[in-house]
Amino acid sequence: MTDKLSIRFPREPDSVPAARAALAEFEEHVGASRLYDASLCLSELVTNAIQHPDTESGDELELELRLTGDALRVQVVDPGGGFQPGPPTEGDERGWGLFIVDQLSARWGTEPGERTVIWFEIERADGDARGAATAGAPLDAVDAGDAAGRRDEIANLVGRLRAGPAIQ
Repeated sequence: MTDKLSIRFPREPDSVPAARAALAEFEEHVGASRLYDASLCLSELVTNAIQHPDTESGDELELELRLTGDALRVQVVDPGGGFQPGPPTEGDERGWGLFIVDQLSARWGTEPGERTVIWFEIERADGDARGAATAGAPLDAVDAGDAAGRRDEIANLVGRLRAGPAIQ
């Protein structure tokens, strides 16, 4: 069993799917819908690190994945320091990254210092009978309707949050 994985990748857009692919190492130990949530959160953090580098950030990012007794901890490490996120808020066309991480993860935060470390934790079990049955099942073994339903649920959440001020 892999319980820890650390990889480096270039600070470029093609690294987002490469970072998500690293989650496959944990698909036998994390519920399928939780792994999907982790994939969304990871995409947001890596995208932020690519789009908003510090002047001293360099050309590489590091991804650290660690399995604990009850969670998958994901860290994106940027060699540049100084990032202090504000509270996660609803964005406009952009700016939803940390809000999505806040909504989907059990916990998240940053570690201040010479480098920027932003992390989140996703609970390993899905928390329902279907999730318990699919924890350990490859992502492609999960009912496609379940995955589509989860995508729709997240899209609807973001849509409601965007539309909320307009219809009030």
